[in-house]
Amino acid sequence: MTLSSEFSRPGAIFVCIAALLVAACQDTKTGDGGNGPVLSAAVNASRGETPLPGNPSLQRKSSPMPVKPNTASKVATLPVTPPESVELTPPETVRNQVRVALLVPLSGPGSAVGQVLLDAATLAVFDIANGDFVLVPIDTKGTAEGALSAAEEAVAANVKLVIGPVFSDAVSAAAPPILEAGLNMLAFSNNSAVSEPGVYLLGLSPEAQIERVVRYAAARGLQRIAALVPPGPLGTRITKALRGSAAITGIKVSRLREFGATPGEIAASIKLISNYDDRRAALLKQRKELEGQEDEGSRRALTRLEILETIGPVPFDALLVAASGQDLINAAAQLGNYDIDTKRTRILGTSDWGAEGTGREPTLVGAWFATPPMDAAANFAEKYRKMYEISPPAIAASAYDLVALAAILGSQENGPNFDQATLTSESGFAGFGGLFRFLNNGSSERSLEIREVQTRGSRVIDPARKRFGNRAN
Repeated sequence: MTLSSEFSRPGAIFVCIAALLVAACQDTKTGDGGNGPVLSAAVNASRGETPLPGNPSLQRKSSPMPVKPNTASKVATLPVTPPESVELTPPETVRNQVRVALLVPLSGPGSAVGQVLLDAATLAVFDIANGDFVLVPIDTKGTAEGALSAAEEAVAANVKLVIGPVFSDAVSAAAPPILEAGLNMLAFSNNSAVSEPGVYLLGLSPEAQIERVVRYAAARGLQRIAALVPPGPLGTRITKALRGSAAITGIKVSRLREFGATPGEIAASIKLISNYDDRRAALLKQRKELEGQEDEGSRRALTRLEILETIGPVPFDALLVAASGQDLINAAAQLGNYDIDTKRTRILGTSDWGAEGTGREPTLVGAWFATPPMDAAANFAEKYRKMYEISPPAIAASAYDLVALAAILGSQENGPNFDQATLTSESGFAGFGGLFRFLNNGSSERSLEIREVQTRGSRVIDPARKRFGNRAN
């Protein structure tokens, strides 16, 4: 298949998803209490976006899409003298096509991610789309310049909606020609700086995760929070989100530190945030005062102090560790070294903590983190594995959900409806990535659950909302 191939799927609709999508578009309630229609974010920390949790191998099954036969071998012979006027009328099936562009990197930087998104989108086409729906994949080449060119190609292809691009710089580059053409864009980025009316972002933002877990912590009586955040734009976003959530909930931000790239730098940050040196000095002072005392009470007190490393509590009862992967493991392993008792201090985290094996680090058992509903994500991952024989990253579900949404909105009885009022429906949409809705400013709201890390896996301790409330914007 070439990068310019167009994919359409005649045939059956995946009824369960389609029915829920249509129901939500009509603002009707479902039997379980009003779930929205059925239908998370990859990127690069240097741009202030959440990192993608590992790129899958491209050693997968070939795409399930049929290869169209080559009809270019027969060339029509044109008359030497053309008629005075020629009126070309496309077949009815062509005129009724609902064409939706998918802008992803299929070559260059990020091509592994782009291929995963295309594969997930293809699954949605085959599950849900009818014969009039045509997906037009266009390669952004992993650059802003490529994204601009792809956007112009999408407009020229007469698409009705644009899905993608992935990264924020690509979104910024692609937006002008798309908006000028009167089209809307549903992008994968989680960087709200590039959102605007008509440019809607589905990426799971750090702001949403921080707000959710901080609100839950405050509701459970935690009063003082400290945080370890990554350096750079992403850390800045997390810090701002933490302070904003703290102001709303009344929880106090006691300490904030950036962590470095090496275990030693991470250890130094934890040492400072835990006030280790002052607590250690206080212990040594008390020991010295008790040494030489002859009374039994002083001797017993000294015996108790001799087994301690510090004295006095850490200046917080909740610690947000905004790290993932090896950085998270390195940080967790250092907590005990600086006398942070995780039985007294609740450790908080983000959706990346749902990865298998997090609970193998003992200090993380009992930690809380915010994430899209993991059961739905697991269902999608199994669906993807059956087709491609690899496990997809979380962002793949977003591609499926957005194409599913486009297919449903494109098959409405009165014709396709991709206008802003429909896309920003207050009831939102529900898919493999959970319940979501686009806001008028281009950002999105996601319904997240709170999970607690266990030795093996995690468990839900506060479920995700099944419906959105009213919104001010």
